[in-house]
Amino acid sequence: MLITKELKAVSGEPKAPILKQLHQEARRESSTVSHTLAGRLQSAILAGDIPVGSSLGSERYLMTKYDCSRASVREALRVLRGQGLIEVKRGRKGGWFISNPSQDPIVQSLDRLIQGEAFRWIDLVNAREAIEAAAAVQAAQFPDEEKLAKLREVNEECERSVHDMEAFVDANLRWHLALAEASGNPLFVAFLTSISKAMHLATELEEFDASVRKAVVGIHWQIYNAIRDGDPAAAQRRTLRHLGAYRVKLETVEALPVPDQADADD
Repeated sequence: MLITKELKAVSGEPKAPILKQLHQEARRESSTVSHTLAGRLQSAILAGDIPVGSSLGSERYLMTKYDCSRASVREALRVLRGQGLIEVKRGRKGGWFISNPSQDPIVQSLDRLIQGEAFRWIDLVNAREAIEAAAAVQAAQFPDEEKLAKLREVNEECERSVHDMEAFVDANLRWHLALAEASGNPLFVAFLTSISKAMHLATELEEFDASVRKAVVGIHWQIYNAIRDGDPAAAQRRTLRHLGAYRVKLETVEALPVPDQADADD
């Protein structure tokens, strides 16, 4: 409004091209401010400076605290809500509150990465060796009876379905996800969830016949026993041996399109 008055004072009427340019600049500035505010609030939330369940404050409070416009505050809140960091509660005591972190944004980001890149099956094994071995170690360091019970129950399903490829593939995938859950580390769970489609496809390959599936069940029990006994070294060693055998089976399979290695090196 002030800008418009000043333009009128100079030329009688505001010039449309000038107003358009000013509005565009204002929008860019607001976008920059909201991006900066969202980043500051995100850092504070992830660092635990603003505890889960606590109120983020009213829009007016945030406007005053961070010296920005209502539009910038609303855009920053929209970004944080999209990241699953905050949620709105209705009612007299409602407002914006810090929510429990969600795995969904992580899973979606990794899933998009995997779908957008050309991976060999062996790339999948390399990633799993790093994640699952660490998950087994952490699970053995802090064994949890409830999570161990789930790991045991799912492997019993694997055992019952060794002659049924479809049922075994499903149970085997759930066993590996249960292993990640047994670690108590949500990042391990998020990663394995994001690659679960690829894991499912890899386990359906013809190379994994009934004899191989029986061997898989056996090593699952060995890993389970190491975790139950609180032996991180054995849990890691057995998990790596399990995935190492998986690696041998997949080394000759190139089911995902990738550039020839010789070409890639040129």
